[in-house]
Amino acid sequence: MGTSNWQNISYNIEIVGRINPKAILDFGVGFGRWGILYREFLEIWDDKNYSGKWTRTIDGIEVFPQYIKPYHNYFYSNLFITEGYAHLSQTEKNYDLIVFGDVIEHFDKEAAEKLLDIALKKSEYVLVNIPIGKNWAQGAINGNIYEVHKSIWYISDFSKYKYKKIKTFRDLMKKKFAVVLLSNHKIDLEKEYEVKYGKYYYLKSVLSNRLKLSKVVEKIIRFRKK
Repeated sequence: MGTSNWQNISYNIEIVGRINPKAILDFGVGFGRWGILYREFLEIWDDKNYSGKWTRTIDGIEVFPQYIKPYHNYFYSNLFITEGYAHLSQTEKNYDLIVFGDVIEHFDKEAAEKLLDIALKKSEYVLVNIPIGKNWAQGAINGNIYEVHKSIWYISDFSKYKYKKIKTFRDLMKKKFAVVLLSNHKIDLEKEYEVKYGKYYYLKSVLSNRLKLSKVVEKIIRFRKK
């Protein structure tokens, strides 16, 4: 079953929490890590929705049917068991976020770049988790030919995108991989937090939790409401 490194998990959750998407497409579901984690931290942690009746859309695409287990159907709104390139090209549905979790290296470089371009037309943000460099050769796994790595990627491959945010990581073998956030507009994650939690959220958090001035913050909030 498709899985990947863990060192970038908290960073992914931080980014997606700031974006606060209402509709997500997880392209290449595999184990279901991202769908499950986004459901937990957006729906349960943020929205305090413990009912299991989800209010956010988290769709998933998976080309290898054997990966899909009963729990996938609980966490995902819709599962499309099909070849993802064709599905994304043809769907009329738009998303706030499309996630490629260790996926685009399974495509030829030209096809992968076209896939990213399509995703940027269908979504406000595109989040890519990607191995970097030549040390990530991989063949078929458990009879799944779609697990073969067909392209090698470098940070420079993303230089053509005007609006991007890139952070690199190392796995236990010190091999490099990256999290790349792309958009068609300027990426301002601090502003996204203000939209989500209110103006001056970060400043209020520092005053309350680091400087122990929560009473001062409360007084200011009460004064501004008058």
